[in-house]
Amino acid sequence: SEESARQANVVERVKFLQQDFFKTDFSQATVVTMYLLPGVMRRLRETMLRLKPGTRLVAHDFDFEDWRPDRKVTIRKNVFLWIVPAQVGGHWQVRTGVPEGELAFDMELRQKYQELDGYTRLDGHPSGLWEPSQDGERIPFIVVDSRNRENEASLYFEGRAKGNAMEGEVTRGVGKQEARYKWRAVRAGAGSLPRK
Repeated sequence: SEESARQANVVERVKFLQQDFFKTDFSQATVVTMYLLPGVMRRLRETMLRLKPGTRLVAHDFDFEDWRPDRKVTIRKNVFLWIVPAQVGGHWQVRTGVPEGELAFDMELRQKYQELDGYTRLDGHPSGLWEPSQDGERIPFIVVDSRNRENEASLYFEGRAKGNAMEGEVTRGVGKQEARYKWRAVRAGAGSLPRK
């Protein structure tokens, strides 16, 4: 392995350790490759989920059971890719500016690994949360601003999650009517949103 790393000119980017991987600190890893039996994969799943969001996990032949891979390729054997998701499940307070004035709403996210669903509450009324997804820290979702039925619009949120905060851009409208605004969210109980 060390000779292959030298030949590939990546010596400073890789580390080879011979030790008990149940006691190994993986916290600095950005890519982990595995060819392990199902029972070992099962035991390592929680350790892998605690890695930095965006860390790539690649496994040959065996998967993490109910943690669905982000990608699966079969070329004689199965190869799986997972991207460690940020932990975003819970209650969020979201704020953004739009032409009609500041829009603030509550959002509840339910998370199972990288799979998300949930709902929003605008002006105290339940509203849909459409197509929430996750790729490491990246979180896109759609909310319909229905406060003014005559100007109802879909708001396309794109952002990044970091701990108890999320922020990014929201797009409203299409073509010449397209406008972009900043948005920010904090996890409920983690502090308040600053007014912009």
